[in-house]
Amino acid sequence: MIRRHFLFSTLALAAIGTFDLPARADDVSDTFAEIKKAREKVKTLVGTFTQERTIGLLSSTVKSEGEMTLVRPDKLRWELKSPDAVVYYITPEGFAFSTASGSANVSKTAAKKFGDVLNDLLVFMGGDLETLKTRYDFTVPSKKDGVTLHAVPKTEAVKKIVKSLEIQVAADLWTVKKITIEEKSGDKSVITFSKVTKDAKVDDAKMKPPKS
Repeated sequence: MIRRHFLFSTLALAAIGTFDLPARADDVSDTFAEIKKAREKVKTLVGTFTQERTIGLLSSTVKSEGEMTLVRPDKLRWELKSPDAVVYYITPEGFAFSTASGSANVSKTAAKKFGDVLNDLLVFMGGDLETLKTRYDFTVPSKKDGVTLHAVPKTEAVKKIVKSLEIQVAADLWTVKKITIEEKSGDKSVITFSKVTKDAKVDDAKMKPPKS
């Protein structure tokens, strides 16, 4: 009887585990569908943010402030204010940056892995999350006051740069609240957004990256 009971318990647990995996997968897919629906009507997102970057080797934290401007479906302007004073651009052509001392424009081919990860960030904030399933394994750790998505890279190229990425969105499913990026190097960035505005008018010139 003891052996039989143990066998039944083992089979029951196995069955629960078997049904649990599709349930989790469905939960992620359903959540993605809800977010996609909420984002479909969004044209632009503009918001300010604070960024705290912890340097693992030095055990020190660098704090920055900035502004994010996202024009769906494929343009992102990421500006860090002084003393950093740098602006990053992500566009269909690649990514670019501009500082007081100079600028550079890098094509997708030249950017390779780093450019791909930056483009992933754009999708996390305003794109179709389903397109990232080939690059990340997703879970939904929380649906309290919105949704929290946790992503772990599953391709070797992304694993070399990112250890994990987590994004929190508000109950409206389009407002980005926080992004946490843990890098392979041990560094960690926590980006907290405030005053995120939907469909603010954005000048085309503002989204135009510098020339090479």
